[in-house]
Amino acid sequence: MTTFLHTADWQLGKPFARVDDPDRQAHLRRLRLDTIDRLGEIACERAASFIVVAGDVFDSHRPPDSLISQALERIGRLQLPVYVIPGNHDHGGPGCLWESAHFRREQAELAPNLSVLLAATPVERDDCILLPCPLLRRHTVQDPTDWLRSLEYSALDHRPRIVLA
Repeated sequence: MTTFLHTADWQLGKPFARVDDPDRQAHLRRLRLDTIDRLGEIACERAASFIVVAGDVFDSHRPPDSLISQALERIGRLQLPVYVIPGNHDHGGPGCLWESAHFRREQAELAPNLSVLLAATPVERDDCILLPCPLLRRHTVQDPTDWLRSLEYSALDHRPRIVLA
């Protein structure tokens, strides 16, 4: 049986504009980063094979480079594969943060265990098949899961299919 941890909406860098105290805002932003470490502990406790993040790792499509580096350093410490799809806050597409030189450089150095799934195409693992439905724009009228209806599966392939949307 495949065991994995499903998460979403980390929204790292959230400004917490309704919180008046700037020190409290900074504390809340640090807690969000600390949650990545806690997810790693839970994944270890549950013997999870991987972690998925179904959108909105970041609260913005243009987070500061320092935040990207901090997030990737923590993701790299997880010591298991992490699969991410872009959400409406950190959408993919041309010029997105996921394709920036800084992100790519830091990902390669700090978090080689991270896979950002920018294409609606199956990702085959030995234990399952991931079916990512990334958002490539902040707003879209198209259903990002439409492509799933046209997939054909082998009756001999009994691996679980996990949709990330």
